[in-house]
Amino acid sequence: MKKAGPITGTFIDEITYDIPSSNWSFEQWRQDLDNMQEIGIDTLVFIRGGFGGKTIYPSKVFGTLHTDDLADFILREASDRGMDVFFGLYTSNLTWNDGDAGTEIFKNKFFIDEVWERYGHYPSFKGWYIPQEVDCDRLNICDVMKGLSGLCKDKAPDKQVLISPFFKSHIDYPDGRSPRSTYEEWDRIFDYAGKDIDICAFQDGTAPLHLMDEYYGLMQKLCNKYDIKQWVNAETFERDVRCMYYPIPFSVLKERLEHHKKYSEKIITFEFSHFLSPQSIYPSARNLNNLYKNYYLK
Repeated sequence: MKKAGPITGTFIDEITYDIPSSNWSFEQWRQDLDNMQEIGIDTLVFIRGGFGGKTIYPSKVFGTLHTDDLADFILREASDRGMDVFFGLYTSNLTWNDGDAGTEIFKNKFFIDEVWERYGHYPSFKGWYIPQEVDCDRLNICDVMKGLSGLCKDKAPDKQVLISPFFKSHIDYPDGRSPRSTYEEWDRIFDYAGKDIDICAFQDGTAPLHLMDEYYGLMQKLCNKYDIKQWVNAETFERDVRCMYYPIPFSVLKERLEHHKKYSEKIITFEFSHFLSPQSIYPSARNLNNLYKNYYLK
């Protein structure tokens, strides 16, 4: 049996909003799936299936018939490899039209119908990912989350729904929430909108290292309360380098992963292909891949 590292899932970001496109051919994508499997990754999450006027497949609904069908390629390859795929939903923009829940849900109804008709037959189609990421109850996220997760369950009751919020800590906000305040906030959110959420993977890059165990320990308690699986999104990019995302220093990643062993059912990352792949456009990602494999796989 091949040895696996602690990270066993990754997002796939190819709507290309905030990081550069790698401009890979399908053959290069196939090679990167080999790279993922080499370190034990068995789960893929499309960060978004649609964003504004872009989709990851040729869509009649969104008028993107010129688009290459990356979705079909990944789902087919994943099925052949025994990997799971979570399909990211559509998001109109970063604020989903300033919290216009009704329009966001309406557009996703057609998106989900089209995606399920095209790809629901693939064995690798494990579930859905809600890409409207938040740190607290804002932009009508409760109505958005409740509406979108309900649509997913109506279409495919046996498929899981994943979310990956972030912590509103002092790393990004002067008025950041404490771990206890974060618990109370998400308790209210899950009480209203958590019925159809199966998995929650908070982003670790927004949790100060000295408070990480407290944040995730309380989130574990909260997820248990609502029968939600707790995963961790261990980010492999460095938030301290502004204006551009670059691969994280291995020493920082290793320390975070040591924390996560205490409370995570599964560790996924944003994201392998740019920040941890040996064929990344960033040379430092190739170095990170070597350090990761030498430490965890030998």
